[in-house]
Amino acid sequence: MDAIAVTPVRTVSDETYYQCWYPVCLVSEVGAATLVGVDMLGTRVIVYRDASGKAVVQSAWCPHLGADLSQGARVEGQVRCPYHHWRFDSTGACSHIPTGDRIPAAARIFTYPSAEAWGLIWLFNGTTAAFDVPRVPGATEAELACEAHLRGIRTSPGEIALSNGVDFQHLRTLHGLQTTEPEEIAVRDHEIEFRVGRAGYTQHGVISGVSTFAQHLTSGGSNLFMLFCGAPIDRGRRRMFFMVGVPRMGGAQAERQALDNLRGFVERLLAEDEPVLESMRFRRGTLVASDRHLARYFRYVSEFPRAAPPGV
Repeated sequence: MDAIAVTPVRTVSDETYYQCWYPVCLVSEVGAATLVGVDMLGTRVIVYRDASGKAVVQSAWCPHLGADLSQGARVEGQVRCPYHHWRFDSTGACSHIPTGDRIPAAARIFTYPSAEAWGLIWLFNGTTAAFDVPRVPGATEAELACEAHLRGIRTSPGEIALSNGVDFQHLRTLHGLQTTEPEEIAVRDHEIEFRVGRAGYTQHGVISGVSTFAQHLTSGGSNLFMLFCGAPIDRGRRRMFFMVGVPRMGGAQAERQALDNLRGFVERLLAEDEPVLESMRFRRGTLVASDRHLARYFRYVSEFPRAAPPGV
């Protein structure tokens, strides 16, 4: 087959990251009185729930002298700095200074656009979310019994791992799966979508932003849903999560068995991928005609907007 041109994933030395939704932590990690600190996007954020129970994600650095607010406390639903006890509400505004000084207009922390979906709390890298939180094709969250898991910290570039979603060759060569590939993939501003199928098997996949791949598989009459996502901690590390889901069956035992089976399948795939990805030195290479979907993906990534995290 003839070689084709490929736009490489950008290598950047600045402090920008893709402007998309990133998973921050598991929903189960943030209770009503919790104050969690998470390192991500080259900075640090805090996560907690406001009085209504909504997850709030804000910059972790106090605008006074830069103390880490995650070491502080929750007081009357607000966040209190551990150093001088300045307090901040869920909009990021300083509401109280114990000395009685007038509160400066600049005394506020940045509040990220946030969402809670698929067992994860997400933030958008920007002042306003440019698109919806990642979706799982073929189902709403209410229709599924699902659970999210932290996979761990990895060093391979997230956009390279995400390319798995449209790298149909590796499903056959590395994983030994007898899959087909689509004639075309739909490349939009903020997502890539495809559908493939043969007798007794379908695959519907969606790449959202440059952080998440979700898919709906049907095989042998079973409907299986999964989501893979990650967020950069800094330039060299990323925190990885996955979600597995099955249709609600009306019985906890049957759902538990189906989720355990699907989780085992997903963990096998990840265990096969990770040694290759973690040792890879990604560079501009020579692609062939069979890599046409990868070539479109790499162009999509190269053109995706980037920005420094607000409030750093």
